[in-house]
Amino acid sequence: MKICIVQQNQYAKMGHAIALHLSEKYGVDKFLAYVISPGAARFIRKQNDIKYARLLVDHELHQKIKSEKVDMAFLKRFEGTYSPPPLWQYLYVDRKLMMSIGPKEETTTIIDPLYDYDTLLKALQIRAKEIEKMLLEEKPDVVLFFALGAVSHMILYHVAKKLGIKTVGIDFPRYESSLCLSESYKTITGVEDSFRSGKHDGIYLQKAETFIKNFRKTGSLQIEYMDRIRKDEAENYGIGHPIRFIRSLHYFMTQTRNYFANRKLFTYGTTDQNPLRFITQQIKRRWRRFVGTNDLTILPIPNEEYCYYPLHYEPEMATLVLSPFYFDQVELIRIIARSLPIQMKLYVKEHPAMKGRRTRDFYKTLLKIPNVRLIRETTPGIELIRNALLITTITSTAGWEGALLRKPVITFGDVFYNALPSVEKVEQTTKLPEIFRIALRKEPLREDILSAFVASVIEHAFHFDFFGLWYENDINKIKNSPDIALFCEKLMAIVSGKSRRQ
Repeated sequence: MKICIVQQNQYAKMGHAIALHLSEKYGVDKFLAYVISPGAARFIRKQNDIKYARLLVDHELHQKIKSEKVDMAFLKRFEGTYSPPPLWQYLYVDRKLMMSIGPKEETTTIIDPLYDYDTLLKALQIRAKEIEKMLLEEKPDVVLFFALGAVSHMILYHVAKKLGIKTVGIDFPRYESSLCLSESYKTITGVEDSFRSGKHDGIYLQKAETFIKNFRKTGSLQIEYMDRIRKDEAENYGIGHPIRFIRSLHYFMTQTRNYFANRKLFTYGTTDQNPLRFITQQIKRRWRRFVGTNDLTILPIPNEEYCYYPLHYEPEMATLVLSPFYFDQVELIRIIARSLPIQMKLYVKEHPAMKGRRTRDFYKTLLKIPNVRLIRETTPGIELIRNALLITTITSTAGWEGALLRKPVITFGDVFYNALPSVEKVEQTTKLPEIFRIALRKEPLREDILSAFVASVIEHAFHFDFFGLWYENDINKIKNSPDIALFCEKLMAIVSGKSRRQ
Protein backbone atom coordinates (compact mmCIF):
# COMPACT_ATOMS: atom_id res chain seq x y z
CA MET A 1 0.00 0.00 0.00
CA LYS A 2 1.20 3.49 -0.86
CA ILE A 3 0.10 6.71 0.87
CA CYS A 4 0.86 10.32 -0.04
CA ILE A 5 0.83 12.77 2.88
CA VAL A 6 0.80 16.55 2.54
CA GLN A 7 3.46 17.56 5.07
CA GLN A 8 2.84 21.23 5.69
CA ASN A 9 4.46 23.51 8.27
CA GLN A 10 3.67 22.32 11.81
CA TYR A 11 1.45 19.56 10.40
CA ALA A 12 4.60 17.77 9.23
CA LYS A 13 5.30 16.29 12.67
CA MET A 14 1.77 14.97 12.97
CA GLY A 15 1.83 13.66 9.41
CA HIS A 16 5.15 11.91 9.92
CA ALA A 17 3.93 10.36 13.19
CA ILE A 18 0.90 9.02 11.30
CA ALA A 19 3.23 7.54 8.67
CA LEU A 20 5.28 5.84 11.42
CA HIS A 21 2.15 4.38 13.02
CA LEU A 22 0.81 3.17 9.67
CA SER A 23 4.14 1.53 8.89
CA GLU A 24 4.45 -0.21 12.26
CA LYS A 25 0.81 -1.18 12.85
CA TYR A 26 -0.56 -1.74 9.35
CA GLY A 27 2.55 -2.58 7.36
CA VAL A 28 2.21 0.33 4.93
CA ASP A 29 5.52 0.17 3.12
CA LYS A 30 5.55 3.11 0.73
CA PHE A 31 5.05 6.80 1.40
CA LEU A 32 5.13 9.90 -0.76
CA ALA A 33 5.07 13.47 0.52
CA TYR A 34 4.21 16.88 -0.82
CA VAL A 35 6.11 19.21 1.49
CA ILE A 36 5.24 22.84 2.15
CA SER A 37 7.67 25.12 4.08
CA PRO A 38 11.45 24.94 4.47
CA GLY A 39 11.13 23.78 8.09
CA ALA A 40 8.95 20.83 7.11
CA ALA A 41 11.35 19.94 4.27
CA ARG A 42 14.34 19.98 6.64
CA PHE A 43 12.46 17.85 9.16
CA ILE A 44 11.40 15.20 6.62
CA ARG A 45 14.87 14.99 5.04
CA LYS A 46 16.68 14.86 8.37
CA GLN A 47 14.69 11.96 9.86
CA ASN A 48 15.80 8.38 9.23
CA ASP A 49 12.65 6.52 10.29
CA ILE A 50 10.94 6.39 6.90
CA LYS A 51 12.34 6.56 3.39
CA TYR A 52 9.82 8.51 1.35
CA ALA A 53 9.61 7.11 -2.18
CA ARG A 54 9.19 10.60 -3.62
CA LEU A 55 9.23 14.10 -2.21
CA LEU A 56 7.92 17.20 -3.92
CA VAL A 57 8.88 20.38 -2.10
CA ASP A 58 6.68 23.35 -2.88
CA HIS A 59 9.22 26.17 -2.62
CA GLU A 60 11.74 24.21 -4.70
CA LEU A 61 9.18 23.80 -7.45
CA HIS A 62 8.34 27.49 -7.21
CA GLN A 63 11.96 28.51 -7.84
CA LYS A 64 11.66 27.11 -11.36
CA ILE A 65 9.40 29.96 -12.48
CA LYS A 66 12.53 31.88 -13.51
CA SER A 67 13.21 29.44 -16.34
CA GLU A 68 9.64 28.25 -16.98
CA LYS A 69 7.69 29.33 -20.06
CA VAL A 70 3.91 29.42 -20.17
CA ASP A 71 2.68 26.32 -21.99
CA MET A 72 -0.88 27.26 -22.88
CA ALA A 73 -1.51 23.94 -24.61
CA PHE A 74 -0.67 22.11 -21.38
CA LEU A 75 -2.81 24.44 -19.26
CA LYS A 76 -5.79 24.06 -21.60
CA ARG A 77 -5.40 20.28 -21.58
CA PHE A 78 -5.00 20.24 -17.79
CA GLU A 79 -8.07 22.42 -17.26
CA GLY A 80 -10.13 20.33 -19.63
CA THR A 81 -9.11 17.16 -17.80
CA TYR A 82 -9.40 18.30 -14.17
CA SER A 83 -12.22 20.87 -14.22
CA PRO A 84 -14.50 21.80 -12.66
CA PRO A 85 -13.43 23.95 -11.00
CA PRO A 86 -11.69 26.15 -13.60
CA LEU A 87 -7.99 26.78 -13.03
CA TRP A 88 -8.53 30.34 -11.82
CA GLN A 89 -10.28 28.88 -8.79
CA TYR A 90 -7.17 26.78 -8.12
CA LEU A 91 -5.26 30.06 -7.92
CA TYR A 92 -7.80 32.13 -6.02
CA VAL A 93 -7.71 29.87 -2.96
CA ASP A 94 -4.03 30.78 -2.55
CA ARG A 95 -3.77 33.80 -0.24
CA LYS A 96 -0.05 34.24 -0.93
CA LEU A 97 -0.31 34.24 -4.72
CA MET A 98 -3.57 36.18 -5.07
CA MET A 99 -3.61 38.43 -1.98
CA SER A 100 0.09 38.77 -1.10
CA ILE A 101 -0.65 37.43 2.41
CA GLY A 102 0.95 36.66 4.96
CA PRO A 103 2.99 39.90 5.30
CA LYS A 104 -0.18 41.95 4.83
CA GLU A 105 -1.75 40.55 7.97
CA GLU A 106 -3.74 43.69 8.66
CA THR A 107 -5.80 43.49 5.48
CA THR A 108 -9.04 41.74 4.77
CA THR A 109 -9.42 39.59 1.67
CA ILE A 110 -8.45 41.97 -1.11
CA ILE A 111 -7.24 40.77 -4.50
CA ASP A 112 -3.65 41.95 -4.71
CA PRO A 113 -1.68 39.36 -6.74
CA LEU A 114 1.95 38.73 -5.88
CA TYR A 115 2.84 38.37 -9.58
CA ASP A 116 1.68 39.34 -13.04
CA TYR A 117 -0.55 37.17 -15.23
CA ASP A 118 2.20 35.12 -16.89
CA THR A 119 4.07 34.46 -13.63
CA LEU A 120 0.89 33.29 -11.92
CA LEU A 121 0.34 30.82 -14.75
CA LYS A 122 3.93 29.61 -14.42
CA ALA A 123 3.50 29.08 -10.67
CA LEU A 124 0.42 26.96 -11.32
CA GLN A 125 1.89 25.16 -14.33
CA ILE A 126 5.07 24.03 -12.56
CA ARG A 127 3.10 22.47 -9.73
CA ALA A 128 0.49 20.96 -12.04
CA LYS A 129 3.09 19.20 -14.18
CA GLU A 130 5.04 17.75 -11.25
CA ILE A 131 2.01 16.71 -9.19
CA GLU A 132 0.26 15.08 -12.14
CA LYS A 133 3.48 13.24 -13.03
CA MET A 134 3.96 11.99 -9.46
CA LEU A 135 0.39 10.73 -9.11
CA LEU A 136 0.40 9.04 -12.54
CA GLU A 137 3.73 7.31 -11.93
CA GLU A 138 3.40 6.44 -8.24
CA LYS A 139 -0.36 5.72 -8.15
CA PRO A 140 -0.85 6.10 -4.37
CA ASP A 141 -3.89 4.56 -2.74
CA VAL A 142 -4.75 7.79 -0.91
CA VAL A 143 -3.66 11.40 -0.52
CA LEU A 144 -3.96 12.68 3.06
CA PHE A 145 -4.53 16.39 3.66
CA PHE A 146 -4.61 18.35 6.91
CA ALA A 147 -5.77 21.61 5.32
CA LEU A 148 -6.59 23.11 1.92
CA GLY A 149 -5.52 26.65 1.24
CA ALA A 150 -2.88 26.70 -1.48
CA VAL A 151 -2.79 26.14 -5.23
CA SER A 152 -0.83 22.90 -4.73
CA HIS A 153 -3.59 21.54 -2.45
CA MET A 154 -6.20 22.09 -5.12
CA ILE A 155 -4.07 20.44 -7.79
CA LEU A 156 -3.38 17.40 -5.59
CA TYR A 157 -7.03 17.07 -4.63
CA HIS A 158 -8.63 17.37 -8.06
CA VAL A 159 -6.00 15.38 -9.96
CA ALA A 160 -6.25 12.56 -7.41
CA LYS A 161 -10.06 12.58 -7.65
CA LYS A 162 -9.96 12.39 -11.44
CA LEU A 163 -7.45 9.52 -11.34
CA GLY A 164 -9.59 7.54 -8.92
CA ILE A 165 -7.18 8.02 -5.99
CA LYS A 166 -8.90 8.47 -2.64
CA THR A 167 -8.54 11.84 -0.97
CA VAL A 168 -8.93 12.15 2.79
CA GLY A 169 -8.90 15.34 4.82
CA ILE A 170 -9.72 16.32 8.35
CA ASP A 171 -12.87 18.19 9.31
CA PHE A 172 -14.08 19.55 12.62
CA PRO A 173 -17.70 18.50 13.28
CA ARG A 174 -18.00 21.12 16.07
CA TYR A 175 -18.99 18.45 18.52
CA GLU A 176 -16.88 18.41 21.65
CA SER A 177 -13.16 17.67 21.07
CA SER A 178 -13.67 15.50 18.02
CA LEU A 179 -12.54 15.10 14.46
CA CYS A 180 -13.90 13.55 11.27
CA LEU A 181 -12.14 12.16 8.24
CA SER A 182 -13.79 13.02 4.96
CA GLU A 183 -13.18 12.19 1.32
CA SER A 184 -14.55 15.61 0.30
CA TYR A 185 -13.54 19.03 1.61
CA LYS A 186 -17.08 20.28 1.04
CA THR A 187 -18.82 18.12 3.62
CA ILE A 188 -18.28 15.20 6.01
CA THR A 189 -18.41 11.94 4.10
CA GLY A 190 -21.27 9.70 5.20
CA VAL A 191 -23.14 12.14 7.45
CA GLU A 192 -25.77 13.09 4.89
CA ASP A 193 -26.33 9.49 3.77
CA SER A 194 -26.60 8.33 7.36
CA PHE A 195 -29.08 11.10 8.15
CA ARG A 196 -31.29 10.37 5.15
CA SER A 197 -31.29 6.63 5.81
CA GLY A 198 -33.33 7.24 8.96
CA LYS A 199 -31.47 4.45 10.76
CA HIS A 200 -29.72 5.59 13.93
CA ASP A 201 -28.34 3.62 16.82
CA GLY A 202 -30.08 4.49 20.08
CA ILE A 203 -26.74 5.25 21.72
CA TYR A 204 -25.99 8.01 19.20
CA LEU A 205 -29.50 9.44 19.43
CA GLN A 206 -29.14 9.61 23.20
CA LYS A 207 -25.76 11.32 22.87
CA ALA A 208 -27.27 13.77 20.38
CA GLU A 209 -30.19 14.67 22.64
CA THR A 210 -27.83 15.18 25.59
CA PHE A 211 -25.48 17.31 23.48
CA ILE A 212 -28.32 19.53 22.19
CA LYS A 213 -29.79 19.92 25.68
CA ASN A 214 -26.42 20.87 27.20
CA PHE A 215 -25.68 23.30 24.39
CA ARG A 216 -28.98 25.09 24.82
CA LYS A 217 -28.40 25.32 28.55
CA THR A 218 -24.75 26.45 28.51
CA GLY A 219 -24.28 27.96 25.04
CA SER A 220 -21.08 25.90 24.70
CA LEU A 221 -20.29 23.21 22.14
CA GLN A 222 -17.56 21.92 24.48
CA ILE A 223 -14.95 22.40 21.76
CA GLU A 224 -11.48 22.35 23.21
CA TYR A 225 -9.88 24.85 20.85
CA MET A 226 -12.60 27.43 21.58
CA ASP A 227 -11.97 27.02 25.30
CA ARG A 228 -8.27 27.57 24.66
CA ILE A 229 -8.99 30.77 22.71
CA ARG A 230 -11.13 32.05 25.58
CA LYS A 231 -8.36 31.17 28.04
CA ASP A 232 -5.79 33.02 25.92
CA GLU A 233 -8.09 36.04 25.84
CA ALA A 234 -8.46 35.88 29.63
CA GLU A 235 -4.67 35.72 29.97
CA ASN A 236 -4.15 38.58 27.55
CA TYR A 237 -1.36 40.20 29.52
CA GLY A 238 -0.84 43.94 29.24
CA ILE A 239 1.69 45.42 26.86
CA GLY A 240 4.30 45.89 29.59
CA HIS A 241 3.82 42.51 31.23
CA PRO A 242 7.06 40.42 31.45
CA ILE A 243 5.38 37.26 30.09
CA ARG A 244 4.18 39.09 26.98
CA PHE A 245 7.60 40.67 26.51
CA ILE A 246 9.37 37.29 26.75
CA ARG A 247 6.92 35.68 24.30
CA SER A 248 7.31 38.55 21.83
CA LEU A 249 11.11 38.48 22.09
CA HIS A 250 11.20 34.72 21.50
CA TYR A 251 8.91 34.99 18.48
CA PHE A 252 10.93 37.91 17.08
CA MET A 253 14.17 35.92 17.38
CA THR A 254 12.57 32.92 15.67
CA GLN A 255 11.23 35.13 12.92
CA THR A 256 14.57 36.87 12.38
CA ARG A 257 16.38 33.54 12.10
CA ASN A 258 13.80 32.15 9.66
CA TYR A 259 13.70 35.31 7.59
CA PHE A 260 17.44 35.36 6.92
CA ALA A 261 17.38 31.62 6.18
CA ASN A 262 14.37 31.73 3.86
CA ARG A 263 14.04 35.27 2.51
CA LYS A 264 14.91 34.18 -1.03
CA LEU A 265 12.32 31.41 -1.00
CA PHE A 266 8.59 31.39 -1.70
CA THR A 267 7.14 30.34 1.64
CA TYR A 268 3.71 30.37 3.26
CA GLY A 269 4.80 30.61 6.91
CA THR A 270 4.08 33.79 8.87
CA THR A 271 7.36 33.28 10.73
CA ASP A 272 9.26 33.78 7.47
CA GLN A 273 8.21 37.39 6.94
CA ASN A 274 10.46 40.40 7.44
CA PRO A 275 10.78 40.89 11.24
CA LEU A 276 10.68 44.66 10.87
CA ARG A 277 7.39 44.36 9.02
CA PHE A 278 6.17 42.07 11.77
CA ILE A 279 6.96 44.73 14.38
CA THR A 280 5.11 47.36 12.31
CA GLN A 281 2.03 45.13 12.09
CA GLN A 282 2.12 44.40 15.81
CA ILE A 283 2.28 48.10 16.64
CA LYS A 284 -0.70 48.76 14.35
CA ARG A 285 -2.66 45.91 15.88
CA ARG A 286 -1.98 46.97 19.44
CA TRP A 287 -2.90 50.54 18.60
CA ARG A 288 -6.21 49.39 17.13
CA ARG A 289 -6.87 47.29 20.22
CA PHE A 290 -6.09 50.28 22.43
CA VAL A 291 -8.33 52.65 20.45
CA GLY A 292 -11.06 50.01 20.17
CA THR A 293 -14.33 50.24 18.27
CA ASN A 294 -16.74 51.29 21.00
CA ASP A 295 -17.52 54.51 19.11
CA LEU A 296 -18.53 52.45 16.06
CA THR A 297 -20.42 49.62 17.77
CA ILE A 298 -23.56 49.35 19.87
CA LEU A 299 -25.23 46.90 22.22
CA PRO A 300 -28.24 44.97 20.87
CA ILE A 301 -31.46 46.99 21.00
CA PRO A 302 -34.22 45.21 22.96
CA ASN A 303 -37.09 43.85 20.85
CA GLU A 304 -35.48 44.91 17.56
CA GLU A 305 -36.00 42.46 14.70
CA TYR A 306 -32.70 41.47 13.17
CA CYS A 307 -30.75 39.02 11.06
CA TYR A 308 -27.33 38.05 12.41
CA TYR A 309 -24.12 37.84 10.38
CA PRO A 310 -20.90 36.96 12.25
CA LEU A 311 -17.78 38.14 10.47
CA HIS A 312 -15.41 35.34 9.50
CA TYR A 313 -11.75 35.12 10.34
CA GLU A 314 -9.91 35.79 7.11
CA PRO A 315 -8.25 34.90 4.89
CA GLU A 316 -9.10 31.27 5.57
CA MET A 317 -10.36 28.09 3.92
CA ALA A 318 -13.91 28.93 5.01
CA THR A 319 -14.05 31.90 2.65
CA LEU A 320 -11.48 31.13 -0.06
CA VAL A 321 -12.11 27.41 -0.66
CA LEU A 322 -15.61 26.72 0.62
CA SER A 323 -17.17 29.89 -0.77
CA PRO A 324 -15.13 30.96 -3.81
CA PHE A 325 -17.64 33.54 -5.07
CA TYR A 326 -18.61 35.11 -1.72
CA PHE A 327 -15.23 35.68 -0.08
CA ASP A 328 -15.59 39.49 -0.13
CA GLN A 329 -17.43 39.94 3.16
CA VAL A 330 -18.17 43.64 2.72
CA GLU A 331 -19.92 43.00 -0.57
CA LEU A 332 -21.71 39.95 0.85
CA ILE A 333 -23.01 42.02 3.76
CA ARG A 334 -24.28 44.63 1.28
CA ILE A 335 -26.16 41.90 -0.61
CA ILE A 336 -27.68 40.46 2.58
CA ALA A 337 -28.68 43.88 3.89
CA ARG A 338 -30.45 44.95 0.72
CA SER A 339 -32.36 41.64 0.58
CA LEU A 340 -33.87 41.82 4.10
CA PRO A 341 -37.45 42.85 4.88
CA ILE A 342 -37.65 46.60 5.47
CA GLN A 343 -38.20 46.34 9.26
CA MET A 344 -35.22 44.09 9.89
CA LYS A 345 -31.71 45.19 10.76
CA LEU A 346 -28.56 43.26 10.01
CA TYR A 347 -26.47 42.76 13.15
CA VAL A 348 -22.77 42.25 12.35
CA LYS A 349 -20.23 41.23 14.97
CA GLU A 350 -16.47 40.86 14.66
CA HIS A 351 -14.74 37.50 14.99
CA PRO A 352 -12.81 37.36 18.30
CA ALA A 353 -9.56 36.33 16.60
CA MET A 354 -9.71 39.35 14.24
CA LYS A 355 -9.54 41.91 17.02
CA GLY A 356 -7.10 44.60 15.91
CA ARG A 357 -6.48 43.02 12.53
CA ARG A 358 -8.90 45.13 10.48
CA THR A 359 -8.65 48.83 9.87
CA ARG A 360 -11.27 51.19 11.30
CA ASP A 361 -12.12 52.11 7.71
CA PHE A 362 -13.39 48.55 7.24
CA TYR A 363 -16.00 49.06 9.98
CA LYS A 364 -16.85 52.56 8.77
CA THR A 365 -17.57 51.12 5.32
CA LEU A 366 -20.05 48.68 6.85
CA LEU A 367 -21.73 51.48 8.79
CA LYS A 368 -22.52 53.27 5.54
CA ILE A 369 -25.02 50.51 4.81
CA PRO A 370 -28.27 51.95 6.25
CA ASN A 371 -29.72 48.88 7.97
CA VAL A 372 -26.43 47.47 9.32
CA ARG A 373 -25.58 47.70 13.00
CA LEU A 374 -22.12 46.78 14.30
CA ILE A 375 -22.50 44.99 17.62
CA ARG A 376 -20.03 45.45 20.46
CA GLU A 377 -17.52 42.62 20.71
CA THR A 378 -18.35 42.03 24.38
CA THR A 379 -21.81 40.81 23.39
CA PRO A 380 -21.83 36.99 23.52
CA GLY A 381 -22.40 35.51 20.08
CA ILE A 382 -24.79 32.92 21.51
CA GLU A 383 -26.99 35.73 22.85
CA LEU A 384 -27.20 37.26 19.38
CA ILE A 385 -28.07 33.88 17.88
CA ARG A 386 -30.79 33.17 20.47
CA ASN A 387 -32.56 36.47 19.76
CA ALA A 388 -32.10 36.59 15.98
CA LEU A 389 -34.93 35.82 13.57
CA LEU A 390 -32.45 34.59 10.99
CA ILE A 391 -28.78 33.57 10.87
CA THR A 392 -26.68 34.27 7.78
CA THR A 393 -23.13 33.00 7.43
CA ILE A 394 -20.63 31.66 4.95
CA THR A 395 -19.73 28.46 6.81
CA SER A 396 -19.20 29.54 10.43
CA THR A 397 -19.84 27.75 13.70
CA ALA A 398 -22.56 30.34 14.36
CA GLY A 399 -24.64 28.68 11.63
CA TRP A 400 -24.32 25.31 13.37
CA GLU A 401 -25.26 26.90 16.69
CA GLY A 402 -28.26 28.57 15.07
CA ALA A 403 -29.38 25.22 13.66
CA LEU A 404 -29.08 23.60 17.10
CA LEU A 405 -31.36 26.37 18.42
CA ARG A 406 -33.81 25.59 15.57
CA LYS A 407 -33.26 28.94 13.89
CA PRO A 408 -33.48 29.33 10.10
CA VAL A 409 -29.93 29.48 8.72
CA ILE A 410 -28.76 30.77 5.35
CA THR A 411 -25.26 29.80 4.20
CA PHE A 412 -23.10 30.95 1.30
CA GLY A 413 -20.56 28.13 1.30
CA ASP A 414 -20.06 24.38 1.55
CA VAL A 415 -20.46 23.05 5.09
CA PHE A 416 -21.72 19.77 6.55
CA TYR A 417 -24.81 21.23 8.24
CA ASN A 418 -26.19 22.36 4.87
CA ALA A 419 -27.94 18.96 4.84
CA LEU A 420 -30.37 20.11 7.53
CA PRO A 421 -33.87 21.09 6.28
CA SER A 422 -33.66 24.34 8.27
CA VAL A 423 -30.50 25.40 6.41
CA GLU A 424 -30.54 26.88 2.92
CA LYS A 425 -27.37 27.28 0.88
CA VAL A 426 -27.54 30.24 -1.49
CA GLU A 427 -26.55 29.52 -5.07
CA GLN A 428 -27.92 32.73 -6.64
CA THR A 429 -28.03 35.98 -4.69
CA THR A 430 -30.78 37.30 -6.95
CA LYS A 431 -33.09 34.85 -5.19
CA LEU A 432 -32.02 35.94 -1.69
CA PRO A 433 -35.08 38.14 -0.88
CA GLU A 434 -37.42 35.23 -1.61
CA ILE A 435 -35.16 32.83 0.31
CA PHE A 436 -35.41 35.14 3.32
CA ARG A 437 -39.21 35.38 3.07
CA ILE A 438 -39.59 31.60 2.92
CA ALA A 439 -37.13 31.02 5.78
CA LEU A 440 -38.93 33.50 8.06
CA ARG A 441 -42.30 31.79 7.44
CA LYS A 442 -41.05 28.25 8.06
CA GLU A 443 -41.97 26.30 11.16
CA PRO A 444 -38.98 25.54 13.41
CA LEU A 445 -37.18 22.31 12.64
CA ARG A 446 -38.67 19.30 14.40
CA GLU A 447 -36.64 18.13 17.39
CA ASP A 448 -36.52 14.52 16.22
CA ILE A 449 -35.10 15.54 12.84
CA LEU A 450 -32.45 17.70 14.49
CA SER A 451 -31.51 14.89 16.89
CA ALA A 452 -31.24 12.44 13.99
CA PHE A 453 -28.85 14.73 12.14
CA VAL A 454 -26.68 15.36 15.21
CA ALA A 455 -26.63 11.59 15.81
CA SER A 456 -25.33 11.13 12.25
CA VAL A 457 -22.53 13.61 12.95
CA ILE A 458 -21.60 11.87 16.21
CA GLU A 459 -21.55 8.49 14.43
CA HIS A 460 -18.80 9.76 12.13
CA ALA A 461 -16.79 11.66 14.76
CA PHE A 462 -14.02 10.43 17.03
CA HIS A 463 -12.08 12.02 19.87
CA PHE A 464 -8.88 13.75 18.80
CA ASP A 465 -6.78 16.13 20.88
CA PHE A 466 -5.76 18.11 17.83
CA PHE A 467 -4.15 21.08 19.54
CA GLY A 468 -2.48 18.98 22.21
CA LEU A 469 -0.72 17.02 19.46
CA TRP A 470 -0.14 20.19 17.44
CA TYR A 471 2.03 21.67 20.19
CA GLU A 472 3.81 18.41 21.04
CA ASN A 473 7.36 18.22 19.68
CA ASP A 474 8.23 14.64 20.62
CA ILE A 475 7.48 12.48 17.57
CA ASN A 476 7.29 9.30 19.63
CA LYS A 477 4.71 10.82 21.97
CA ILE A 478 2.62 11.87 18.98
CA LYS A 479 3.00 8.47 17.29
CA ASN A 480 2.06 6.57 20.45
CA SER A 481 -0.96 8.73 21.23
CA PRO A 482 -4.24 6.73 21.33
CA ASP A 483 -5.76 9.51 19.21
CA ILE A 484 -3.23 8.86 16.43
CA ALA A 485 -4.00 5.15 16.66
CA LEU A 486 -7.71 5.88 16.23
CA PHE A 487 -6.96 8.33 13.40
CA CYS A 488 -5.00 5.65 11.53
CA GLU A 489 -7.71 3.06 12.14
CA LYS A 490 -10.33 5.32 10.55
CA LEU A 491 -7.99 6.23 7.68
CA MET A 492 -7.26 2.60 6.87
CA ALA A 493 -10.97 1.78 6.95
CA ILE A 494 -11.56 4.44 4.29
CA VAL A 495 -8.62 3.30 2.16
CA SER A 496 -9.73 -0.33 2.29
CA GLY A 497 -13.33 0.60 1.50
CA LYS A 498 -14.51 -0.68 4.86
CA SER A 499 -15.27 2.68 6.44
CA ARG A 500 -17.88 2.34 9.11
CA ARG A 501 -19.62 4.52 11.65
CA GLN A 502 -17.66 5.35 14.75
